[in-house]
Amino acid sequence: MTSEILERIKQPIPDQLSVTTQTTPVVYFGDFNKASACTISINPSHCEFYGNTAVLTGAKKRLVSRKELNRADAEALSQQEAEEALDYCNKYFRRNPYKTWFNKYDEFLKPWGLSYYDDSVVHLDLVQWATTPLWSGLSQTQRNALLQSDLPFLKTLLQKKFDRIFLNGKTVVSAVEQHLDLHLTQYKATFSTHGKNRSTNFTIYHGYYNDSEVIGWSSYLQSIVIPGYEDARQLALIIKARLESDEK
Repeated sequence: MTSEILERIKQPIPDQLSVTTQTTPVVYFGDFNKASACTISINPSHCEFYGNTAVLTGAKKRLVSRKELNRADAEALSQQEAEEALDYCNKYFRRNPYKTWFNKYDEFLKPWGLSYYDDSVVHLDLVQWATTPLWSGLSQTQRNALLQSDLPFLKTLLQKKFDRIFLNGKTVVSAVEQHLDLHLTQYKATFSTHGKNRSTNFTIYHGYYNDSEVIGWSSYLQSIVIPGYEDARQLALIIKARLESDEK
């Protein structure tokens, strides 16, 4: 699988799809080989490469950019450059991870005894490119083109047998069900925001893919519906309890 991963990293930035300039494909975040579980979301943030308007460098650097490789967006990467980019993907959580995004997800994973920071979880995306604007600002045509191009690579990564696969939000659940020919059982549930008198109905999704347990939920973890770490942890406990009750 390593050769397929490196070939994916080498690819030039596609035209007219709002892929963030001077970036490289993020094949995954964390140690893919060590991880026993994976999380799946939509696509990487441009903040993985940029701080304000400048490419991150030095101690702030998270991933390998085309700027430091002196590669134009339309150029493919060399084998050596792809290997360097892959090394940064593998060691992502040992350097300067984007904690604003990942730490809330890490809190969600704790009830299962999992964490990005001990290499038990690797993060994957439907689309390996960061985009500017964000995914929500892309046209439907652009989204469809990126999904069609990148989902086959995600399917390649999921040939690995994970104990659990976590799907963050309805967009991810729908894409995975459609493109992996997967049918997930649905459960209705209610979530109450910590410290506020506000309840939200959401859907839990559950099933199996290649013997890996698949757990999904309709509310995107990084949305305002789940504002804090305690809320993410509470959501996880509701999901875990509901699935465990179904097994009895």
